[in-house]
Amino acid sequence: MFIKLGKGGCWAHECLENGTLRFGYQEIPHAVCNLRDWPEIRRLAREFSASDVAAANHTTQIRHFYEADKTVLWITFHGDRLWWCFSSPEVEALQGNEKSRQVIRQWQDCDIGAVPLLKSRLSSKLLSVQGFMQTICTVSELDYLLHKINGTSEPHVARAQTAFEDLQVALIPIIKSLHQNDLEILTDLIFRQAGWMRVGVTGGTERDIDLDLISPVTNERIAVQVKSRATPAIWNDYRERYADMRGFSRFYFVTHSPNVALQKEALNAEDKNYILWGVEQLALQAARCGLTGWLLDKAS
Repeated sequence: MFIKLGKGGCWAHECLENGTLRFGYQEIPHAVCNLRDWPEIRRLAREFSASDVAAANHTTQIRHFYEADKTVLWITFHGDRLWWCFSSPEVEALQGNEKSRQVIRQWQDCDIGAVPLLKSRLSSKLLSVQGFMQTICTVSELDYLLHKINGTSEPHVARAQTAFEDLQVALIPIIKSLHQNDLEILTDLIFRQAGWMRVGVTGGTERDIDLDLISPVTNERIAVQVKSRATPAIWNDYRERYADMRGFSRFYFVTHSPNVALQKEALNAEDKNYILWGVEQLALQAARCGLTGWLLDKAS
């Protein structure tokens, strides 16, 4: 059940902080609602409604708020998140004849795996419920909503995710077979597809980096070094060089074949601005950036 917490969400912050559902309809006395006298409620609603249909809609929303039991899932939107909760069935009157229900435990803005439910990661078919002009309505995309809250995927989405993961795995041996020069080109293509602009030429005269890149939006500047094979000695050598550089916010050390010792050392590295990209990360980014065809052309 979707609920709009006040006009324009004006009660949302308070409700999310205090763990409540807040409901208006001050024109309808709480005592009448508590008696579930729906014909009387509809008569009272007709006094401020433009039509009998509108009065019936208002009555339906009041009925949802008063009759929903503790198994009903409530959702709302605030800030950049979807919030959800369950609520105790008891309704109390507030000052001004507003109505309130207490949330069981608290409002949640993450799925059951603690992943934030960001609006940017939700389908517009669910987000469209925000356009509901009144207060309470049922959610037509209930299956999708439950999948998001449970951290699962609809069957057709799960199939696509599995296919995408299989693609990444299939790209790994192709990437590992790339010659140094082709690996540099692949790395350059990945960063360019992500919106980075080259300041320096790939494989140019700067011996400490292969790519000097800048973000045209933020002006952030990063450095990239590409090695087909690498050991901890090579990794640490470039880390020392990066420590003496100025103007770069991050340094990416890219290799499709780091040895086991390097993988372990990079995993425990404290400097999070000196980043190792191994073959798994390269495969992920290549798939995301639409470079599968380029890799297949190189391999065939």
